[in-house]
Amino acid sequence: MRLVNCWVCDELLKNRIMKNLFLLIFLVSLLGCAQNKNSEEEPNESEMVSMDDATTTLPETGMVSMNDATVTYGGEYGQQYFKKGSKRPYTGWLCARYDNGELESAQQFVNGIGNGIWINYNPDGSKESQGTYVNNKTEGPAKLFYEDGSVKASGNYVHLKRKVGTWLFYDREGNVVSKRYFTL
Repeated sequence: MRLVNCWVCDELLKNRIMKNLFLLIFLVSLLGCAQNKNSEEEPNESEMVSMDDATTTLPETGMVSMNDATVTYGGEYGQQYFKKGSKRPYTGWLCARYDNGELESAQQFVNGIGNGIWINYNPDGSKESQGTYVNNKTEGPAKLFYEDGSVKASGNYVHLKRKVGTWLFYDREGNVVSKRYFTL
């Protein structure tokens, strides 16, 4: 009897997770993004955002709304993005917007896979966090920001936003107030 109850609980949990995942994908697809013309070419150096530049702005052209993208699941990296109507995996910036029109997020993709920079924004348009994707995983250097744009914390992520190694935490004047070491 205990095995049956565990199996039933596992199945219910799996169903709930899948429903939440589909809801999240649906909500992201509803978010609009001002669409600019995209030639589906590889991004050039001027379109790439450096992690060293906390004040970097996004490219003025080439951003595609999540509403204008489709996703397939499976494969080596889990999911792959395509611009609607294209059979070629998408290379460039995908973005989502809050209901108020401000950017919610922007991510770089190469051949439909998250590789490059991701940036998350607060509803008021201020940068909330910035980091790197490696094969659809949030890994590598990252920064968290105060509402005024000053760096709140910096360090590295591994395995989908798990802090690892030394992280520095700052006050609003840029002084290190805490240093923590994270292990896996």
